[in-house]
Amino acid sequence: MQDVARIWMVLVTSALLVGVCVVGMLVARRSVERVFAAAGVTAFLSATWSFALLSEAYERADATVYAVMFAFGACVGGYALASTLLGILSRKTRPPIELSLLPHDTGQAALVILGDDEPVHYEERATATALDNLSEEGLLHASVTVLPFLFMAQKARYGAVGGSSKSGRELDELAENVESSLKSTPFGSVRAASLHGRRDLETVVRAAASSGYRRIVVAAAMVGESLELDQGKRRVAALRLAEKGVRIAYADVLADSDRIASLVASRIMNVAGDPTTTGVILVGAAQPDARSKDCRLYDEQESAFLNRVRMRVAERGLFESNIRVAWSDWRVPDVTTAARHLAALGCLRIVVAPVCFPLDSIQSTLDIQIALRQARLDASVTAITLSGYAADPGFAEELRERALRALDTTTA
Repeated sequence: MQDVARIWMVLVTSALLVGVCVVGMLVARRSVERVFAAAGVTAFLSATWSFALLSEAYERADATVYAVMFAFGACVGGYALASTLLGILSRKTRPPIELSLLPHDTGQAALVILGDDEPVHYEERATATALDNLSEEGLLHASVTVLPFLFMAQKARYGAVGGSSKSGRELDELAENVESSLKSTPFGSVRAASLHGRRDLETVVRAAASSGYRRIVVAAAMVGESLELDQGKRRVAALRLAEKGVRIAYADVLADSDRIASLVASRIMNVAGDPTTTGVILVGAAQPDARSKDCRLYDEQESAFLNRVRMRVAERGLFESNIRVAWSDWRVPDVTTAARHLAALGCLRIVVAPVCFPLDSIQSTLDIQIALRQARLDASVTAITLSGYAADPGFAEELRERALRALDTTTA
């Protein structure tokens, strides 16, 4: 009897592990998938072996049915348990810890280049944090059944772009370009920071202050001041560095920059063809309506910059009727709709410019390409998607000038 009880325990435990391993294969990065796959196959074989032993031990049809029910229930329970525990992966926001003691003043200033970049490779924790934030804002309602598939979808997006996002490397290169142009200035250090993740704004500013910099300038390589940027500023303010003699200044975002607008317009015109048959889609990032209530400035800045670029493109000869504004997410019209409208107007060449995406993110590359495919354009229509423009020397020069102007405000 004890042997039969052990077999039942092995069956249930193995089936439970099968469910856990299924979640692991959906969520884990590619390098770890094989571990969960091997464990899942082993658990499945163990469950099958236990099922066969129970069938021999009882020799009754109802026992076989019960074994199947127990195994299925345990498998579902393992899946649900593992899916529920995915929330542990999320990087929870912790109260900022004030710095107790700072080293001597270096006499120089530090510059932080802030960008909205992504992890270079798929990260479970980064995905969990993003999904958790959307859930807290009421923008996502995913059951335990669906949640692992959202991780799998993000992993598939990384796979579709070759396994890595360019945005993080582009941000690092931008910081290097800006640093090389600041050699004869008061800036002694230039660091890259992200809106979220391991090198968020609070972490980088804390590191700069801990290195002896009493003047810190933050220059955002962004068109609009998003809610995430505002939250980052609040966390930096909570460090209370001003009480320790550290002055922090923020350069303006790029919404009002004529130089960047002209830069983007020039890149568009470089690939545009006949003005009468060329259409342009200017793509903005947008944000959910729920966020717009708390951060209207972001919408206004994005719209202002899009219109600024639109005017620059029209000034260079393209018909205004062939220049459309679209949104990558959250708002309409989307890229698919805008592309169909331009094709209906007779445009044989459509240039898609991710105007509000200085860095090449998955959203500005893969998602736009998918949107264009969904438009099902005629074979005679050519669609060209531009890359980000953060690598252009003019972009680094604009950040340099804005950083120097902001530095003046930190002078006592």
